[in-house]
Amino acid sequence: MNVDDLCYTYSCDDSVGCLSILVDCNDYDACTDDSCSPDVGCVHTPVEDTHTDKCRTFHCDEKTGVYYTVVDCNDNDYCTDDDCYPDTGCVHYDVVCNDEDKCTEDNCYSAKGCDFKNILCDDKNACTDDSCCPFTGCQHKDISCDDYNECTKDTCYIDTGCAHTPLDCEDYDYCTTEFCSPLKGCIYENYDCCDLNECTIDHCAPTRGCWYENVDCNDLNPCTQDFCDPFSGCHSVYNDCLCNDFNECTEDHCEDYIGCVNIQKNDCDDLDDSTYDYCDPAAGCLHRPKEGDCEEKAY
Repeated sequence: MNVDDLCYTYSCDDSVGCLSILVDCNDYDACTDDSCSPDVGCVHTPVEDTHTDKCRTFHCDEKTGVYYTVVDCNDNDYCTDDDCYPDTGCVHYDVVCNDEDKCTEDNCYSAKGCDFKNILCDDKNACTDDSCCPFTGCQHKDISCDDYNECTKDTCYIDTGCAHTPLDCEDYDYCTTEFCSPLKGCIYENYDCCDLNECTIDHCAPTRGCWYENVDCNDLNPCTQDFCDPFSGCHSVYNDCLCNDFNECTEDHCEDYIGCVNIQKNDCDDLDDSTYDYCDPAAGCLHRPKEGDCEEKAY
């Protein structure tokens, strides 16, 4: 008998003699493995975690023994998806906050998670109509400044938007009257220079306007008196007195295209041998008595 074996207690009984009784190493702790070593006696080795599942946490209760709880992988971050794999343990994947809407700005905040904020499509251009399409994003469509008025020039300025400037129809032509029709635009009508005078020819020069030329009523006939009446125009009148040269010794008449003809009177003969016949321009034919006669005849 090896009395140095600490795993036994030794005694002697009068009836049976020497006794060796195995030491009871049970410490009633479910978290230890109880054994005995001859050299040291009872040994209480803590129970070890022998499992490889990193998603469970090892625990031991003195009364009930070993038990496992699920590992809490929650990192309290709303922007991660928390998961656990037995081989690696906790894994934290970034949350994808894409809402497939190009009209929102997608963000994630740890305290609240995904946030989808409407984007602003304002391009600061007053000449575009800004809108947003979920499939394509911001759209900037040119606006129409057409006011359907042909008398305005329609333009658009980035800072102020549509402008409708009145159209200048001035053609710098004194012979036209210009005005603007909203449906047709600039209209130019010839200026009426009529002065209601039949004795003028009405003209218009673009640089100075109306001007009037006197009508030439000369019919190239020297036997007519030509004149113009403002209401009826040119007149050519034959005048018997036109060729009168106030000479009683001529016969006066007018021939077309020749003019006045004044023929000298040669016949003052009174068929009276006792008179001297001649013509005086003021008095006409005179018959002066020849010597011996005292009275001069005239006819």
